Amino acid sequence: MSTQEVTQHTWPFRSVLFTPGHKPDWIRKTTRYDPDAVVLDLEDAVPPDLKVSARPTVKEGITFLKSVGIGAFVRINPFDKGGADDVIEIMTPGLTAICLPKLANQAQIRELSEVLSYAEGKAGMPRGIVDIIAIPETAEGLCDIRLLASASPRVKSIMSAIIDRVSDDVVFTGDTAVAAGFIPTKEGLEQVYLTSKMCMESRAGGAPYPMATIIGTKIGDDDATRKIAARIKATGFTGCVCIHPSHVAIANEYFRPSVKEVEFAAGVLNAMKDAQAKGLWAVNFRGIMIDQANVEIAQRTIAEARRHKMAIPALK
Repeated sequence: MSTQEVTQHTWPFRSVLFTPGHKPDWIRKTTRYDPDAVVLDLEDAVPPDLKVSARPTVKEGITFLKSVGIGAFVRINPFDKGGADDVIEIMTPGLTAICLPKLANQAQIRELSEVLSYAEGKAGMPRGIVDIIAIPETAEGLCDIRLLASASPRVKSIMSAIIDRVSDDVVFTGDTAVAAGFIPTKEGLEQVYLTSKMCMESRAGGAPYPMATIIGTKIGDDDATRKIAARIKATGFTGCVCIHPSHVAIANEYFRPSVKEVEFAAGVLNAMKDAQAKGLWAVNFRGIMIDQANVEIAQRTIAEARRHKMAIPALK
């Protein structure tokens, strides 16, 4: 397939796979798992002495991902640890978004936006083309999600995590848990307030595509992974960020409409069209009352199904 024939993934990204930015072979292998986007990591997954030398590898990785139609995210280092230089050195056509970790306030996002404009111009790219994914891993940032989301039009997503617990004696935390002060449990009730608040405030601030990472689930335990993916979707996140490649297929499955959802959406549209032909704007469909609000939801479901080339029942 030629580069011209490739269809680039766009928001919302249902599955995102992390990979270390200093491993070119790993970057190329990500395609076999069919993620919508890949996070080329320059932060925690790269040894400190390799961070600078990893930048050219990440830049080449962006070009490669563009050629195969996969979104290219890059998690840079915090600005006090070389993040601005990361942006300038890796900027190239095909870069979808920059993930900014350890976020505490709006000023950090505004600073990143300015650096992005400079780097885009230097690379001969249209200014404003690269998005920002905010990762608030401080208590201050977690309290101010709406402010972070509204800090720049570039911010399309707030990224967090829903953390699993393998067993009673094995506890996996992470930066978000440490910042918030909670201890993950198998039920996850301690995370409900924070993650629900994050999704609501992300949207309220203008970042409509919050995403969550699957963390702490035992590799190879597909049932546990499915439970976390289902929790991520039910909470309001629009995509699943995967640390392990085996989780991508599950993310792809959960973050596209199910066959039953598509069939129901088509039924809603057909029922409402029949009703409106009779001058009715609310109608009993399969035992429930539906109206125009249901039509808009059904239209989004059908549009998402088309995007993923799913079969769609005949529409009137």
